Amino acid sequence: MQTILQKQFVFTPQDDKTTIPLQFSLADPIQGLRIAFQYGPQNVEPIRAQALITAELQQAGLHATPAAVAAYLPLQNLVTISVVKDGQYLGNHHYKATDQIITLTTTAASLGFAPPRQLTGDWQINLHQHCIASEQVRAAITISELEANDALL
Repeated sequence: MQTILQKQFVFTPQDDKTTIPLQFSLADPIQGLRIAFQYGPQNVEPIRAQALITAELQQAGLHATPAAVAAYLPLQNLVTISVVKDGQYLGNHHYKATDQIITLTTTAASLGFAPPRQLTGDWQINLHQHCIASEQVRAAITISELEANDALL
């Protein structure tokens, strides 16, 4: 499997509600694209989560009773992926799974994505940090050529 792009990230609360674009071009024809993405932790540490929820409830003028705080637990970090090919939006993977495999070919694509007309051209994979509430969230992405025996997910 030929790796096209590989990156690792450490997100902090300052990265909350931001997007990181990863761009690359494919000049030679390939069978398909495989995007492997992992991030974690998914759940915010309980003490930190309770403090953040309490502060939000109080800021909204609501009572931060233990039951009110518990109703919002577990608080989760969330990072999603969207794909753009030659300026055309192909979709977004809005799943909470912290370990994801996304595949794209000209005839099939993972749930949430449309297959591109061709695989050569300019690509942009966007990492969307919807919620980074932990002190650190680690993420890794590997974009590689899809091999003949890889399953289309």
